[in-house]
Amino acid sequence: MPNAIALSAASMAPVLAVVLNAPAGASTAGAALPLSFLVAFVLSLFVASSVIQFATHLPSSGSFYVFNRHGLGTAGGFMTGWMYALGYALFDLGLFTAFGGFAQTYVQGTFGAILPWYLFSALAMVIVLVLSIRSIKTSVQVDLTMLGIEITAFVLLAVIAIARGGSGNDIAYFSPAMSASGFSGVGYGVVFAILSFVGFEAAATLGEETKDPRRNIPRAVLTAVVVVGTFYVFVMYALAAGYGLNNPGHMAQFVRDANPFITLARIDAPWLTQIVSLIAMFGIFSCFLAIHNTVVRVLYSMGRDGMLPRGLGKTHPKFHSPANAIWTVMGFTVLCGVPIAIWIGPGATGAYGFTGAIGTVLVVVVYLMSQVSLIRFSSGLKDRNTWKHVIFPVIAMLGLLYPLWASIQPGSAPFNLVPIIDVILIVGGIVIFLVVRAKDPEKVERLGSVLAE
Repeated sequence: MPNAIALSAASMAPVLAVVLNAPAGASTAGAALPLSFLVAFVLSLFVASSVIQFATHLPSSGSFYVFNRHGLGTAGGFMTGWMYALGYALFDLGLFTAFGGFAQTYVQGTFGAILPWYLFSALAMVIVLVLSIRSIKTSVQVDLTMLGIEITAFVLLAVIAIARGGSGNDIAYFSPAMSASGFSGVGYGVVFAILSFVGFEAAATLGEETKDPRRNIPRAVLTAVVVVGTFYVFVMYALAAGYGLNNPGHMAQFVRDANPFITLARIDAPWLTQIVSLIAMFGIFSCFLAIHNTVVRVLYSMGRDGMLPRGLGKTHPKFHSPANAIWTVMGFTVLCGVPIAIWIGPGATGAYGFTGAIGTVLVVVVYLMSQVSLIRFSSGLKDRNTWKHVIFPVIAMLGLLYPLWASIQPGSAPFNLVPIIDVILIVGGIVIFLVVRAKDPEKVERLGSVLAE
């Protein structure tokens, strides 16, 4: 179970999330940024509840692909798998380029050496490839180790910032009044906070590789959300207190700061500055490894069912890992990631931000579908619970609508292409499903039928 927790927690990439999403969310939430993350934390618990209920009854490496097949039928199951796999493949692509961009900047700033970003990305890809093919256990243990180091360092920085914050410590950070835009500002901040929780369900893809999955997978998902959610709220409060955001004069400086955590380290704990920079880079790699291991298992399940090329459902003869799916995702990541990064850059506002925005829309749609799916699936359960199987999913759906709406708002180029690309990808999935169903309806009926037992 600790390894399953690690996969979910690493997929959320807690350090990467606070480094990138905190400044973005603060532009509208202002000093109420801790409140935005607290609201997102509570909402994520409701969304996680559906995964927990499904994983208890349907343990499988297909995750939402299998869950929604049993709740929404074959069409819903296929489209879920299609969008979920594409969304995570796009995250994988963005992290591949982001690691290279961040490592290039770090090496240049620290050692003065100018090296191409793609050399660092290629090195990361080779390590991910070896780990994912040889052993999922080794991969997630690497994630668990790196995650422990990352969270420990940032919690230490947060404690120091709070201790030295003085008058910057203020419970009012959890009030909408601390945002210049009030409730709407807090709401838009929730959008970026929700993005920080995407990936919490990754442990569900280990449903066929974990002991006692009906017990351990739900516990892993819940533990990951609670631990990382608590980390987010605590660190966001420390950021506000350390920067003294209850002083309006400090807010303008904070919004202009590209990396406020580095600034906090320089001011409050200079000896942590280099450590924080290195850990941010490790956080990108840890997330890259976790996301890669997640998406290949969904593709493996769909290939095994024949809904995608059956070769994807083949495992390595020695290590029993989904080797063909691993090689396929690697090829997609490199062949698409390098041109996109050359086009708009490998950093947060380049390939990482662009592909992440496309993938986030797809995954949030999957989350919404899973809430409807649970309500329908639970109607046939003997232990149906109105709160867990109906009310919680409805609350989750209502909470996800605003982040979805905000995510598809047109922005500047190339981000104005995000909604168009998402529509094209969804339509492509519908066409593939209709073609497969016309050729082999019996194959479609077997979709998502393999469980851990």
